[in-house]
Amino acid sequence: MSGVDVRAATADEARRLTDRIKVAVEGTWQLIQEAYLSRSWSALGYGSWDEYCTREFGTSRLRLPREERQEAVASLRESGLSLRAIAAATQQSKSQVQRELSTVPDSQGNGTVDKPNVSNGDSPSRGRVGIDGRVRPPSRPQPQPEPEPLDPESWPTGNDRDMPRTEPPPRPAPVMLALRTHTGEEVPYPKPQAKATFNETQGDGISWAAWSWNPVTGCLHGCNYCYARAIAARFTDAYPAGFTPLFHEERLDAPANTTIPGRYVDDGHVSCGLGDCQVCAYRRVFVCSMADLYGRWVPDEWIKHVHESMLATPQWQYILLTKFPARYTGLDLPPAAWVGTSVDEQKRVRIAENAFREVNDVAVKWLSLEPLHEPLEFTDLSMFDWVVIGAQTETRQPDGVVPAFNPPAEWVVRITAQAKEAGCKVHWKPNLRKSLWLNEYPKPADPTS
Repeated sequence: MSGVDVRAATADEARRLTDRIKVAVEGTWQLIQEAYLSRSWSALGYGSWDEYCTREFGTSRLRLPREERQEAVASLRESGLSLRAIAAATQQSKSQVQRELSTVPDSQGNGTVDKPNVSNGDSPSRGRVGIDGRVRPPSRPQPQPEPEPLDPESWPTGNDRDMPRTEPPPRPAPVMLALRTHTGEEVPYPKPQAKATFNETQGDGISWAAWSWNPVTGCLHGCNYCYARAIAARFTDAYPAGFTPLFHEERLDAPANTTIPGRYVDDGHVSCGLGDCQVCAYRRVFVCSMADLYGRWVPDEWIKHVHESMLATPQWQYILLTKFPARYTGLDLPPAAWVGTSVDEQKRVRIAENAFREVNDVAVKWLSLEPLHEPLEFTDLSMFDWVVIGAQTETRQPDGVVPAFNPPAEWVVRITAQAKEAGCKVHWKPNLRKSLWLNEYPKPADPTS
């Protein structure tokens, strides 16, 4: 630290900084758990979790203080990760991980190193998830010796029986919130232990924003390809109401609590329009990636609260998207918002065009054509600033697998040409790669005909 002028922090500044560190650490380990349990390494083409950690993160993995490291390692173990998988994620050796676990007490006050966490859904019969994603059978439990019979001389006396016996304190039950669905039904939901913040987006699914924020979850459009419904069906603990619309009032403070990572902060940076600019991306927040905030079924009160939160934090560029754009009319939209509508079939074209003739005084008006299911024909695209085109990725829905669909290249090229003629910027989602590879051959004429 020589040569750096470091001013001593005040108590208030130190508390704020410490709280931010706690939020960041907890959020990071939650993301690691989700990446491991959802087999993200396999989806990205890696052969194992270890290879994924090394190739994607290298030496940038966290090196936590011992106290935080113990808690993180215990949390990963409780989620079902094997010792090797935890070692890969935390850049430690397997023996180091084992030592960390041996010093962390469980609810009975014992070491947790190799005990299944039954309260968390583990069972001795299920085993652990290995570094390659396979479930390993548990090691055969060692037979315990029969207890020696007590010598009558050592039996407790009357005075001993009256002595208070100390029991380990029970693990506190989570505080539950009562969230409400769009019909007013109450749904119990565990109160988060940390302050609400945005979720940092991972992968190519949301390729135009570094954050997502879901103060509302669930949707009633019933699109058979919906990636959000597939996620809700898979992670039932996080989505106790399934895909039923649910209002998360506890997340309304996320815009005020979230800070941009220091390496992406540049207050003098002007939005540059470059797709790979991370300074721009970390200012953008996709609102309700797991819902349609403006669906017909969404109560006005929900929208009012979400908009109040956005208007109170104008430093963010909120990206809005709906299949019901008529509802934008009359709303107090954030001036820096990117206001969009989703069109996947021709029947939604007229709805989009009519609604966006009425949308004004926002930063960007945009059109999402993902998934592109038909060769769309627009009469006018001049009311849009940006057109995003994407394919349909495979999803595992509650009623079965919905296969991927890649629109023909000519559909993509045709709508791109119309958008460029109207002065729109165009973004091709990464999942279009297969569609945009033409591999045609002419059929030779039959020389005998």
